[in-house]
Amino acid sequence: MMEQSPDGRSEKLAETYGHGYLDWKDWSSDKFGVLENTDARYFASEIENIGSPFPPGSDVLEIGFGNGKFLKFAQNNRWNVRGLEINQQLVNVATDRGFEAFCTDSLRMFEDASFALVVAFDVLEHIDQDKLLAFLEEIKRVLKPSGHFLARFPNGDSPFGLAYQNGDITHVTSLGSGKIEYFAKKLSMDLIYLGGEQEKLIGRNPVSTLRRVLSFFMRKAVALLIHAAFYPRKNFCSSNLVVIFRKSARVLHD
Repeated sequence: MMEQSPDGRSEKLAETYGHGYLDWKDWSSDKFGVLENTDARYFASEIENIGSPFPPGSDVLEIGFGNGKFLKFAQNNRWNVRGLEINQQLVNVATDRGFEAFCTDSLRMFEDASFALVVAFDVLEHIDQDKLLAFLEEIKRVLKPSGHFLARFPNGDSPFGLAYQNGDITHVTSLGSGKIEYFAKKLSMDLIYLGGEQEKLIGRNPVSTLRRVLSFFMRKAVALLIHAAFYPRKNFCSSNLVVIFRKSARVLHD
């Protein structure tokens, strides 16, 4: 069952992200957890930015698992992965596929220091800005000492992120590097990575691959020009930003 919030927020979220939303996202049950080689390489590249490996048996949580690609990636790595979603249909499909999944928008069910890694791909932009700090504090709470939080979201520093940010009616918050630096300071967490997402250059056919490669180098050239002449941020041409926070290894006692 869905964990209920006092203000009935869970019911509202479930209605917003219902069958119509899943149809629009093309998240059908037959496509759940289908992990292509390009997806696996992409996730591996983002995880590599953490700088330390996660051995088999690592406790991992995905918030907003969507179509289940990262759940499958984690399963392939033999991690002890759990997933959260606010759509019961997605949770049912995940459970049928053998994943430990929960229908909730809360982390209250998890004890302190439960996970070595928490990931949230395309989630933070769905959270009201005035609730975002509390949400991140909950993520910090469930992380083990030296645990990591990895998130991806539309690039609020760049016009290249506008199509992603404004292309979904459920997006309510725009995030750029300045806000992320603010949250890192408020949370007293180490900001170990903040940059553009890893590029998927290899497509399904030579034409799409060539287009991606040309686009990659053209955007790199534009980014260098903009950075040198106008704008201090380095990720101007990235459509998405990725951030990695690390929880302190120290345990503070009163």
